Formats: sequence, C-alpha cells, structure tokens
Amino acid sequence: MQATTAAATAGPLARTARRQAWTGAALLAFLLLVAVKAQSGGFDSFEIQTMLTSTLALGYLTLAQGVIVIGGGIDLSVGAQMVLFNCLSARLMEGQPFGTCLLIAAVATAAGGLLGALTGLVIAKSGVPDIIVTLATSFVWSGLALLVMPTPGGGTALEFQALVLGSGTEFWPPLVGLAVPGLIVWYVLRRTRAGLGVYAFGSNREAAFLAGVPAARTRITAYAIGGLLCALGGLAATAFTAGGDPRATAGMTATLTSVAAIVLGGIALTGGVGGLLGPVTAVWSLYLIPAIMLARGVDPAYGEAVKGVVIVLVVLLGGLLRRERKGT
Repeated sequence: MQATTAAATAGPLARTARRQAWTGAALLAFLLLVAVKAQSGGFDSFEIQTMLTSTLALGYLTLAQGVIVIGGGIDLSVGAQMVLFNCLSARLMEGQPFGTCLLIAAVATAAGGLLGALTGLVIAKSGVPDIIVTLATSFVWSGLALLVMPTPGGGTALEFQALVLGSGTEFWPPLVGLAVPGLIVWYVLRRTRAGLGVYAFGSNREAAFLAGVPAARTRITAYAIGGLLCALGGLAATAFTAGGDPRATAGMTATLTSVAAIVLGGIALTGGVGGLLGPVTAVWSLYLIPAIMLARGVDPAYGEAVKGVVIVLVVLLGGLLRRERKGT
C-alpha cells in the first residue's frame, strides 16, 4: 500500500521535474553568471538595481513574446510597439505632474492591449501567417513613432521614474514592476480556460479545435496580452531614459533579443511548451555576459558574439532533446 502511494506521488513529481527542467537549467545558468560576476567585480545592491532597471523594458517584451509563441505565433513587432509607446508617453508626459503621468500610463497600457488584439484579429481572420502580419505592423508602428516624435526628446515626471525604477540603490520597484504583471499573466495562462486554450492551440491546433478551443478568440487573447506588455515596455523605456527615442534599430534589436531570451528560457518556437520564469532569467543572463567580459578586461563587443554562440548551442540542444523525447 505504501509502495503504491509512493509510486503515485513520484509520478506527478517526476512529470513536474521534467516539465520544469529547462526553467531550472536557465535559473542555474543565471546563478552561475551571478557568482562569476560577484567574483569578477562585485554584485552589490547597485549592480542589482542597474541590471533590473536596464532590462525592465526587455523583460516586458520577453513576456509578451513568450505568451504569443506559446500560443503558436510569433510577433516581430514587439520592439516597434515598445518604441511607439515610448515616444507617445514621453511626448504626452513632458512637463506633466505625476498624477497626469499615471493617467497617461494607464491609457497607454490599455491602448497596447487594443493594438495587440487588433493584430490578433487580422491574423485570425485573414489567415496570413503571423510572421508576415507582424513584420508589416512593425513598419507601421515604427512609422507612427516617427510621426509622434521625429527626433529624440520628451520627458516624464521624476516621481514616475522613481515609481518604476526606484531611487538610489533600491532594486525592489523594478523587480516588483516585472513580477506582478508576470504573475498575473502566469495565472491567466495556467489557471484560466482562455490561458489553457493558448497552450492547447500552440501545442496542436487541430486537437484544440476538436476540443472546442475557439481559434480566433485564443489568437486575439494571446496578442492582446502581448500588446499590453509591450506598452508596459514602452513606459519602462520612458522612465529609464526620461524621454523617447524613435529609432527603429532599437526596436529591431529588442525584438531579436526577446526571441533569443524565450528560446534560452525554454519556450519552444513551435508553440505549446514553456513557461515565463525561464525567459526572464535568460534576459538577465544575456545582460550579465558582456558585463562579465568587461569586468575581466575583454572587449565587450565580443559579448554579442558569445551571446550568439550560446543561443545557437541552446537551440541545437533543445532540438535534440525534443527529438529524443518524441522518439521515446
């Protein structure tokens, strides 16, 4: 009897361990990088605050990309959306009091969700692949950002910056600012019918359809969540830079990095597999690699090459593991 109970308990635990193995590996890799950074040049509260504030916007974009890819899509416009909301918020917040800045932030976040839902609706109704639609919308959002702000400028209230990023060496405001939306999105994905539908649709569209998962609504839900998070990324960029920057290259770089982070964090580009903790820790790991190289006297330009090699190796490893799992 006891052996049967132990076996029944070990079964779910073993399955959970297998499902979370990649997330655990991503977290372990981050902790190893932290240890190396602490040995190289220290990792005090100032270093933590710098890392969290520098990667906050990218963290939001990674969460956005993660939700969409889990649902079987991909969004090449997340960086352009971030740039658009960065320019919009910086333009509207300039010279405004703290209360007005909070109102603008709330409206911008809602607008981001609506833009994402519109993108999902176009994809669902047109049948055009996600990669084509989002590539096109990336140019649209970049163009609108240039119309809003042709050159870098704008501003925001100091209180808004302190709320988003903290002051001095405080690192808890950006950490909480990323954790709270992340937990809400995790709850939606794992504990609601709509979120489970996103996983089911990304895993097997035909099976999800036969199970009664509404395809159009699921696609719109995933992109709406992604758009909302992209707007938060734009607001975080406004707080970090105290202004707006319409350069499309910043958006392109952020988009590519968000894809790299979700891959490193264990989300399968084929959809239906992965969580949100791994990609966030991957964002921090990608930040630490060039920082460690700089602390050790290595040209930080090589850091990009190292990140590229790491991503290729991880993708190859992930492909081999999934192929082996399917074979068994």
